[in-house]
Amino acid sequence: MSDSKTFHGVTQGIFNCLRTKSEQQHGTVYDPPDANSGKTTTKGTGWTVVLKFNFNPGNGDLFYEVEQKSWIVPISAVWSGISDTINSCRQQ
Repeated sequence: MSDSKTFHGVTQGIFNCLRTKSEQQHGTVYDPPDANSGKTTTKGTGWTVVLKFNFNPGNGDLFYEVEQKSWIVPISAVWSGISDTINSCRQQ
């Protein structure tokens, strides 16, 4: 698995929904909170995942790159979690 991934077809509304759901469901912090690029940090008991992100609303691409990840968290779980949340936001 790659340490970066681009999600396509993401609108501003989907990106806003993703940030809200990630914060509510996983405690993810986007820094800066309302920017289209920066870092996300998600922490659990004994693990941390830090991702760089860059959202381009012009072409709908949302790029993530792993900056730090605890060994206990599979990268596939990170990407599938983001993908599942994006798909959930698309259905709203």
